[in-house]
Amino acid sequence: MNTAQSFAIPKVVLRLLIIFVIIQLLRSALPPDWDAYLLSLLGFNPFRAGGFHVQWLYGAVTSVFVHGGWWHLISNAIWMIVVSPQILRHIEGRRYLSLFVLTGALGALVHAVVNWGENAILIGASGAVFGLLGAGAFVLIRGEDGFSRPSWRDILKYILVIMLVNVGYAFLSGGKVSWEAHAGGFFAGMVLFPFLRRTR
Repeated sequence: MNTAQSFAIPKVVLRLLIIFVIIQLLRSALPPDWDAYLLSLLGFNPFRAGGFHVQWLYGAVTSVFVHGGWWHLISNAIWMIVVSPQILRHIEGRRYLSLFVLTGALGALVHAVVNWGENAILIGASGAVFGLLGAGAFVLIRGEDGFSRPSWRDILKYILVIMLVNVGYAFLSGGKVSWEAHAGGFFAGMVLFPFLRRTR
């Protein structure tokens, strides 16, 4: 295999990353007031003006493409580049995109349900990245012998490890990371992947 090809970023992943970078560059170039407006427009927060407003639910999707800063974007990009090639062996580009956006949006909705009434903006693709890890329960791990299909016991161990990492990361962040959105995206990925994959 050509070395350049083995390290190539899949096109669908590259396109997502380009969108992330463009939005982040735009935020960096805007005056603070305009940036705050853009964040309010694209971020997810259905609890504004003292109540729940259904018209802001679209933010569950758009918030996936916005990040809190360059480090936030880069950390998500690294996970996407590492995990995505394994997922793309089983789902096509559009199906991958559907998995990514849906798991990110569902993660945001889980965050809203768990933190009902909280007036705060949620942004970032972390829920979607955990959605890829949820799909990874079917393609990233093997049985105890290292090559056979994983058993339900192996999958449960995988879930436990990911959730421990999730909660630990949220704890170390001082509450700045939504473990709820991560968990929601992860389990959404586990549920959706079998329906989106090309073959069983």
